[in-house]
Amino acid sequence: MSEDKREAKEKKARTAGEEGTAADPGEKRRRQLHGLTKKELEDSVLELEGRLEESLAKAGEYLDDAQRQRAELDNYRKRMVREQTRIIESANRALMAEMLPVIDNLELALESSGGRDDKLAQGVRMVYEQLMEMLRKEGLEEINPQGHRFDPEVCEAVMAVVSDDHEDETVVEVHQKGYRYKGNLLRPARATVSQCS
Repeated sequence: MSEDKREAKEKKARTAGEEGTAADPGEKRRRQLHGLTKKELEDSVLELEGRLEESLAKAGEYLDDAQRQRAELDNYRKRMVREQTRIIESANRALMAEMLPVIDNLELALESSGGRDDKLAQGVRMVYEQLMEMLRKEGLEEINPQGHRFDPEVCEAVMAVVSDDHEDETVVEVHQKGYRYKGNLLRPARATVSQCS
């Protein structure tokens, strides 16, 4: 091989090696900084610090946005749970209100049995007790103001009687029990209230 061809080949290899090294961004930056004055190096460092601060500020903004969106999603979920609970309780309240005439009829059936202990009366009593136990577990409360002072918040006076045997405004007879569902009045009790003469 001739001398000229060998030199051309070595030069080509060196050039290829330099280009491969220049492809590395860190090496490229080092070559750019090599031979710079102190002032130029300080300016370069200041520029890089500025870029770093901008990047950190953007990262902080992105983190704030992500945290805000997560908080909004959590609040949305909580609102949906509250709304679903409200809808369910509203539906349950309506169902409880529709059950009240059934309870009244079962109580009338028990009263009309006159204390008999036949199978029919036992069956009605068992159904009534089982139904009331289930409804109490769901939050139904009975209001039976018999013998208590009249409270217009939970009782409706349908009659008044003059009585010296009871204090003024005492419930002497309950015509229809009242009910609450989870603390809210479903139906007031209907009663006869005493009045002093």
